[in-house]
Amino acid sequence: TGASNTAAIVSTAGSNAPAAKACSDYVYGGKSDWFLPSKDELNLMYELKTEIGGFDYKNTTTYWSSSEYGAYTAWRKGFLGTAWGNGSKDYPWSVRAIRAF
Repeated sequence: TGASNTAAIVSTAGSNAPAAKACSDYVYGGKSDWFLPSKDELNLMYELKTEIGGFDYKNTTTYWSSSEYGAYTAWRKGFLGTAWGNGSKDYPWSVRAIRAF
């Protein structure tokens, strides 16, 4: 559901939602259909983090999801452990754009 979550976030919040906007605007490898992963998609990324690679373990270990926790909070996942949490949507956690394939 990350793609639909991202589209909804960007259409309602626009530039006030930098994590979703960054993923929505991302272009890499000639592909422009990137999005901010949902909580479930982010969890799958966590489970496959070794195979996927490229996660930032130096500056932060926490990544945003596009799944809302509350009006002003969203789910986030720590990648050095199994910790889930929620936080203010304006906190600068890391983002990792994904795409469906």
